[in-house]
Amino acid sequence: MTDRPVGPLGAAERGHGLRLIMRTGMRAAEADFALVALRVDADRLIIHDALGPLAENMVGNIMRVRDSVAASVFEDGTPLLVADYPNHGAAQPGVRVQIGSVVVVPLTAEGRIEGALCVGRLVGQRDFVQLDVDQLTAFVQRTGTARELHDAQEERRIARLVEERVRIRDDLHDNVIQELYAAGMALSFAATDAADSALRDSVLAQVDALDATTRRIRALISGMPGFNEDGPALGAPKRLVAIVESLTPALRCLPTVAFSGPVEATVQGQLAHDLEAVLREALSNVARHADATAVQVKVAVADGRVVLEVIDNGRGIGASERSSGLANIGRRAARHGGESHLIAAEGGGTRLVWNVSAVTD
Repeated sequence: MTDRPVGPLGAAERGHGLRLIMRTGMRAAEADFALVALRVDADRLIIHDALGPLAENMVGNIMRVRDSVAASVFEDGTPLLVADYPNHGAAQPGVRVQIGSVVVVPLTAEGRIEGALCVGRLVGQRDFVQLDVDQLTAFVQRTGTARELHDAQEERRIARLVEERVRIRDDLHDNVIQELYAAGMALSFAATDAADSALRDSVLAQVDALDATTRRIRALISGMPGFNEDGPALGAPKRLVAIVESLTPALRCLPTVAFSGPVEATVQGQLAHDLEAVLREALSNVARHADATAVQVKVAVADGRVVLEVIDNGRGIGASERSSGLANIGRRAARHGGESHLIAAEGGGTRLVWNVSAVTD
């Protein structure tokens, strides 16, 4: 880390939040990358944002604190130097071997450890030393991060609210309206067979009432915003994380999420819409039928393919109702030159694999 002083951020700069803190810390530490991890709950953390090679593809990862290299930082607030990351780091093997050393310092708000700033150097660069740890720690303490941490948590909260709107909107469109239409058709047929004219008129009046209700629901749907409308402008990883967080209460366990490859740069447009819908359906299926105590979500972009895996340790494929929604998931895969499979997971449970082309027409 250089000897030039790094003072607290000015008022005009504070509006840029944690990203500016990352950029300033990375520059001052002469690091190759930086990332910010935030506490999700007592057991998990999320990679909220990142800059630089390797780190940018980690945004959105949700992992257990105890499995992270930053575990001790979150537990007791002691800054950490990992000088030999390939042998001690927690990243995926293909990423871990490219990182030389890292420094991790706590981010606090009102005396609580709510996150951590990590800066790293790639293999071949000079390793960090204790002076780098001390200077980065002093920079973070002088800067103060309480407001930035609050803003980051608020972004995630808004993303969850928008996702819940999207889920309600889709359920109204795909299920409720169809059920009302089917009920109206059944009543219409019943009215034609009614011998009593008063009964027939009464039934047809209820059909008209159902039609009016359907129109009102359609109007409500058209007025419900989705992501990047009234909601925050988020990339695919953060939107997918919002889906996971929105459905976590229904899952009754704490899922983990892992991204690999350039997910944000690759997954856009219709592909992003279908990937989000598939993840939503897959997690809903797990919540309804699996009775799982652990769920893993993995999204990978490699070799021109986008692969989503949803793995649970529940009761297995078993009954046919566990396969509900798979036909629609399969159609969404075929739309992108791919396929989907629901198979038994190693060690029990199920594993949904949705494998499609990353190339959009």
